[in-house]
Amino acid sequence: KEVLESGYEIRKRHYRSPSCEGCPMKERCTKSEGNREVVVSLERLRYQNQAREILRSEEGYDLSVRRMTEPESVFGQLKNNRGFRRFLLRGMEKVTLEVGWLSLAHNLLKQAVMEQKSRAAILH
Repeated sequence: KEVLESGYEIRKRHYRSPSCEGCPMKERCTKSEGNREVVVSLERLRYQNQAREILRSEEGYDLSVRRMTEPESVFGQLKNNRGFRRFLLRGMEKVTLEVGWLSLAHNLLKQAVMEQKSRAAILH
């Protein structure tokens, strides 16, 4: 059992090979000096299967198409055009504030472009 900083508990199962000595597959199986170890979170596997089923449904497909066209393009613009790569602040409250500032700047720049285009249309 692993407890995160937030207090969330993650239950994991550890599977360890008794001995990898002399195994012809060891080099392809593990890079560690010791024996092969696999850590599995059953809850994570359940969530992954649930997400996979949702994404394969018709509603999930529609949502993923909407996501591709709506917010992903904005994130792409923030990353490529504004040079945003990572959050400067730490903690949910501060990161939320930082996202707010980024959104505000993005929307103000968008509004400025729209106003500039409307002025140009009036002049021509």
